[in-house]
Amino acid sequence: MKVDAAIIGAGPAGLSAAIEIAKMGLSVAIVDEYYRSGGRLLGQLYEDPKQPSHSRLWDGRKIAEGLAAEARQYGVHILCGVTAWSASPSWQLHMSASGAGVGSVGSAGVGSVDGTGANGSAASTEASEHGLHRVTAKRLLLATGAAERAVPLPGWTLPGVVSVGAAQTFTNVHRVALGRRVLIVGIDPLSISVAMEMKHAGIDVVGMALPVRSSANGKISSPMDAIARLSAVSDLAPNPLLRFMGRMSAGRVERLAAHLLRGDFLRIAGIPVMVRKAVTSIKGTQGVEAVTLQSVTVDGTLVGYPETIEVDTVCLSGGLYPLADFAQTVGCPMIDIPELGGVVPLHGSDMSTPTVGLYVAGNITGIESAKVAMAQGRLAGVSIAHSLGRRPAMTIEQAAAAVTQARQESSFKFLPNIEQGRAKMMELWSEGNEIEGASAAWRT
Repeated sequence: MKVDAAIIGAGPAGLSAAIEIAKMGLSVAIVDEYYRSGGRLLGQLYEDPKQPSHSRLWDGRKIAEGLAAEARQYGVHILCGVTAWSASPSWQLHMSASGAGVGSVGSAGVGSVDGTGANGSAASTEASEHGLHRVTAKRLLLATGAAERAVPLPGWTLPGVVSVGAAQTFTNVHRVALGRRVLIVGIDPLSISVAMEMKHAGIDVVGMALPVRSSANGKISSPMDAIARLSAVSDLAPNPLLRFMGRMSAGRVERLAAHLLRGDFLRIAGIPVMVRKAVTSIKGTQGVEAVTLQSVTVDGTLVGYPETIEVDTVCLSGGLYPLADFAQTVGCPMIDIPELGGVVPLHGSDMSTPTVGLYVAGNITGIESAKVAMAQGRLAGVSIAHSLGRRPAMTIEQAAAAVTQARQESSFKFLPNIEQGRAKMMELWSEGNEIEGASAAWRT
């Protein structure tokens, strides 16, 4: 298949970009290893207090379905259940069925088709003699999203221990209750959101606690850092105390807030949020049967005596990091910016990279909300259309301003210093372009 633009990742950024590109009469193919499009939107279901009362419900699955439907209307090929393994010069993607897909694409038998081609027929891919398949494109957009960080604890390999992202998918996408009594390890915006979603689904969430301090768990085991992370969701909190604590942390008095939260009186939707207790181990033989908890100081040091709580499921939340492996594979310069969540591709304000023809959007550039990812996707789509000689109704500057606005209006802020991280990236991008020959050296 030959197209003007190929996109890896059918989440909010990838779908939004595809729509902007296809609107200009350009051909687009999206590749995603999951069996359906939507990415992390599929698991999101919450009320957004920053929106008018009649439109506060954020139903990610419906939004994803709407984006996919609009993309199909513009003739975008959405290839699901397909994994892109590598890319050769001139952006020829090498792919194979991921095993997660259902159905088939024509006679090639690769993955499923979520949509139809520009001519109304089912999309198809070229099959090589070795069973590989490929898409050739003039431009490549990486919208590969994010992955969850591991939270190693004694007993974390027992059946009944899942990541919080998996819990969200089971709850909101598949409508499956993971257990009868669930405890969440890790206190951050994502775990709080999932805890509330599970509670609304009728699951007994017995509490949230920190993981025991270790070299692997780092800051996520710190009560003071947990308090700081609460500030990112304080606007969503139905609990006045949590809103108060969030604002306190925004005022950089985390230590005082952590001292004040020695008891278990902080609750969200009735769920105890235990910022001064850590899970030291998960117990069980054939599966999860209980967890061992112990109080900690504001610095995360264990004190007091252990206690046991019976549960049958444990959800681990260690936060998200940008899934940027493919960018590294194709030679894009990478930068480690902790404020963005880790190692990200070097990119400019228009989402282009130093690698000719390569663009990025969404969580691969830094961990933010789906609203920001969608705005970034539209910006990347406008930039790609411009690079191919088209003139979209929205200018690159207008699309970039929409990203800033989406960030300001977002109720979720996964990383507390995301603005500083974005500023660092722009500074590095500018410095690179000011150094004579540096920009050319980046380009491959």
